[in-house]
Amino acid sequence: MKRYHLPYFLVALLFIGMLAVLLTNCRPDDLKDITLGAPPKASFQIIGGGDQNTITLVNTTSVPSIPYWTVEETQQTAEGDSAHFRFTFAGTYTIKLLVAAHGGLDSAEQKVTINHNDTTACQNSVLGFIAGCTSKTWQFAPEAYAYKVGPNPDDGSWWGNPASDVTGARICDFNDTYTFYFDANGTFVYDNKGDFYTEDYLGKANWSCDVNADLPPAQKPWASGTFRFQVIEGTGVAKKGQLKVIGLGAHIGLAKVTNQGETKTAPVVNSITYDILDMYHDPAGFDVLKLGINDSQDPNNPVWWTYTLRSVN
Repeated sequence: MKRYHLPYFLVALLFIGMLAVLLTNCRPDDLKDITLGAPPKASFQIIGGGDQNTITLVNTTSVPSIPYWTVEETQQTAEGDSAHFRFTFAGTYTIKLLVAAHGGLDSAEQKVTINHNDTTACQNSVLGFIAGCTSKTWQFAPEAYAYKVGPNPDDGSWWGNPASDVTGARICDFNDTYTFYFDANGTFVYDNKGDFYTEDYLGKANWSCDVNADLPPAQKPWASGTFRFQVIEGTGVAKKGQLKVIGLGAHIGLAKVTNQGETKTAPVVNSITYDILDMYHDPAGFDVLKLGINDSQDPNNPVWWTYTLRSVN
């Protein structure tokens, strides 16, 4: 089954709408004079690929048209008679073209193979900061207010963990590791070290540290596991990008906090997206990643959780 993205649907709807208006306002005798023009035959040329990590796409459709491009595997999109895409990882990618012309719509697709990973992509990029050039492991910063919540991003006016939690009540949270791999699969490994802080909803739900064996079956996906992740550049409340973790149970920080609100009985979403609020290298020799997520469903009353993580390798 073909999948088209939002611009494709908009083009199709616009074309159909214009045609409907035209036909509605014409008398029957006028219809025989209507010509929409020759239907387009979509085609395009790919320049690059192979040993290059960039490609240029050139629209060679048979009639003047408006082209829309999509890379199926990466969800990259572009518009215009020529488009440029860069690929970080080796692999075969499907390029799809949808064209809109006076005579109708048409589509075409081709595949392009990239032979090598882009060895420079981990430098000076959000992906490289989070995953390094091979992998990078993060833990919650061992400090007060590494977990905090308030009405705004990076705001702990409602609550923040005390410094004593690092080696005290929440030691079983501060030992967790989050490892992101610089690979084509976007591998993300969460390791809770066999324990967790119960809050009022996990395991025995008695505000203490507990072991994975006490998690009921429905909550076990919140324990250690291998998932996927995606970096979305230039988005988020701070315009520094977003970090999306993918898979049932995938999360950073509090398991209950999602983009669709809090869920305490079991994981119910297959992905969670965190806004990148800040990222920088600390002179002490580690990197700092600050993430935020608004789990409120009321736009007038946001609830922003902010997590501060520190690299450990």
